[in-house]
Amino acid sequence: MKKRVTVIITMLSMLTAQASEDLMKEGKKLLNDGFVSDAEVKLLEAVKADSSVAETHFLLSKIYLRKYDLDKTRESLRQAIEYDKTNQDYRDEFDHLTALASSMANAMRSLNGGDADGAISKFEKVIEDYPEFAAAGLYYTGIAYMRSEDSREAAKFFGESMGFDPNYDRPRIALKGLTDKAYNEGNKLLRRGDYEGAEDYFNNVLSLSPSYYQAHFQLGYLNTKLGDYNLALEHYQRTVEKNPSYAKGWFALGLTHQRNGDYDSAIKSLDSAVEADPTYAKALVQKGKILMKQGDYPSAEASLNRAIQVDPSYSNAYADLGQIHVSQKRWDDAISSLGTATALDARLHKAWFLLSQSQNAKSSCEEAKESARSALDVKSDYAPAQFELGMAESCLGNKTAALAAFEKARKDRSWRKNAEYEIDKIKNPEKYRNP
Repeated sequence: MKKRVTVIITMLSMLTAQASEDLMKEGKKLLNDGFVSDAEVKLLEAVKADSSVAETHFLLSKIYLRKYDLDKTRESLRQAIEYDKTNQDYRDEFDHLTALASSMANAMRSLNGGDADGAISKFEKVIEDYPEFAAAGLYYTGIAYMRSEDSREAAKFFGESMGFDPNYDRPRIALKGLTDKAYNEGNKLLRRGDYEGAEDYFNNVLSLSPSYYQAHFQLGYLNTKLGDYNLALEHYQRTVEKNPSYAKGWFALGLTHQRNGDYDSAIKSLDSAVEADPTYAKALVQKGKILMKQGDYPSAEASLNRAIQVDPSYSNAYADLGQIHVSQKRWDDAISSLGTATALDARLHKAWFLLSQSQNAKSSCEEAKESARSALDVKSDYAPAQFELGMAESCLGNKTAALAAFEKARKDRSWRKNAEYEIDKIKNPEKYRNP
């Protein structure tokens, strides 16, 4: 019986050792292939299976060194030496890392003690003597410059650190902190109307991090406010170059092209906005507006219907669709679209006016009167609504009310001729009777 137990134990030990060795080999291959985190998982499993394999601990020390964790690196090396006391390579590596740890500790004391210049000098020595630790040394040099209020130099060293090790997160986080701070300060000044101050901050952001596309976007907005549309266009173009999936950037670029009269480029930019965000109803509506302006009503209607499809609550889409229907004298369709637009947003005075016009065309005079009044509730001096109110009152036989509405409409130069014609029709009906 004892012999049988001994055999079982021996077999289990052999199986455990084999499992540990297989895991260690897998971890080593993953490490050599650059999959550091996956390698760590495998090697920790190997240690759990058999903690007495020195090479496993040594490989773990390599992983922790790549993660710039000197404490774990040295602890794993101690374990490697413990299980292979005659291995001189392990001891030499431990002595090398102990010296590195001492140099780093000395530099960190200067940094935390407020001696930024001294810390910078010591970190430079670390970088020179220990190339394997260059990314960390460069990162901490950047921190020292940041504490000295020299953000440009700090950003430079954070960038160099990322160049040495693209997988090292700390410099990326630190650089983002620097740029975010400057960006937020720029936004504060922009909201206060201090365009010059805001511009300085946004340009500083770009000097720290040229890929910070949001700063280009804000510079585009700022220059739009200042009326420099060419410079705005340039910044919006850079925005989408840096981030082609930024739908708002494409939309702003489209608006600027439209403002500059380049409608083809505007439509292309708005299409790119929708490609970046297929639910971007605002871009679809803006495209519809441009197509309407160009007289391409079928394409405009298609774009507006697509906007409604992705956002059934977007009132402006229904309002613009109603405008197309009015221009085509599709009065029933216009009443449907404009009725929905005004139900969704009662502040759309132009939609109320077009709805009144459509209802007058259908001789729905009472409804036209109410729609015109709703437009005037929003904008009391709105001549188009005064004109349609006059048409509705005239239809209802209320001549005095109609004349009062037309008199208000004629104050607007654009509506004067039409209003005076209707006034004359009421005052001199015999002129307009068929013989």
